[in-house]
Amino acid sequence: MPDLSKMTSSEKNKNNEPIVKFSYDNTPDETDGAMKSFQKRFSKRRGSATIVAYSLLFVAVIVGIVFNPTAVPLYFAAAFCGLGLFYSLTDQRRTRKRVMKALEDMNPEEYCCAIYHDKIELETVIKPKVNEVNLKIDEDVDDEIITPLKTVFRFGEDLLNFSENEDSLLLIYNRRQIYCFPKRCLSAEDEETIRGFLIEKLESD
Repeated sequence: MPDLSKMTSSEKNKNNEPIVKFSYDNTPDETDGAMKSFQKRFSKRRGSATIVAYSLLFVAVIVGIVFNPTAVPLYFAAAFCGLGLFYSLTDQRRTRKRVMKALEDMNPEEYCCAIYHDKIELETVIKPKVNEVNLKIDEDVDDEIITPLKTVFRFGEDLLNFSENEDSLLLIYNRRQIYCFPKRCLSAEDEETIRGFLIEKLESD
């Protein structure tokens, strides 16, 4: 008879080993593309509803002005609707611009991702800014690197979604945060493995 205790131990060891592990970084174009993909999937419906609402109100106000051109409040209403429509049409682009502007002040970050059968581990290595004072406590520690920050996502516990665009595989957490895995940093085999595994585990496009 097979040794069940050994089989159980073997299965546990297998689950403790990553299916795939890789390092990566993100270029500004990849970050912007990831944000566009996210907005298209999760923000498009809400944004479209706002645009439609402002458009209908604007048309209604214009009709009111045509029938009653002396009604001064209608002109203020038209200006308000027009401004709201403009901001709704440009909201996603302005959001991406603000994020990209904030990232300009940061040094490039390096990441390491390990995908297991039951979880995903992400490590972020943050380098000090060029103008940041670096207080070195340990002489053996590299001047350029700060201790990595680790984030762990567990399948079945965290709200995760998978998406993909031309340049990257995208892990979306809680429909608010995007983790961008550039295809240029992956071998063809790793890319196929990650895509297949995440499509099987997570809700995808």
